Amino acid sequence: MHHQRWYHWLKWGDWLLYAVIGCLAIALLFTVPGMTDGAVASAVFTQDGDVILTLSAEQLLAGGSLDLDAGGYHYLIVYEAGRIRFAEADCPDKVCVRTGWISRSGQIAACVPGRLIIKIVGGSGSQTTGPDDVDVIVG
Repeated sequence: MHHQRWYHWLKWGDWLLYAVIGCLAIALLFTVPGMTDGAVASAVFTQDGDVILTLSAEQLLAGGSLDLDAGGYHYLIVYEAGRIRFAEADCPDKVCVRTGWISRSGQIAACVPGRLIIKIVGGSGSQTTGPDDVDVIVG
């Protein structure tokens, strides 16, 4: 009795599906989340629309941490390899901590009770934000 190999049972649609999955897998390898296109951005901290602190791209790459008080709450901010996050916060909802790492231009992490926002600016061409940029709208 002659047995056929497993791939003889596949139809042309199966091969097409495997080719599409393979191409998607390769594409995902080159678009890993958190990777930047070589230009690292800086992080701007605002409270009530006023800039209270800016960390440069060099500082974000070097890494470190800082303690910050804003809106009656205390925050531990951690940054490394061009990314930043709220590591700890004593605000009631902790949404800012659950946001995790941000690293791409335009991304934000915000603490609504403390009215504190971290926004990534620059990096992908634009180095500043314009006056019409909207950070957060809270109704």
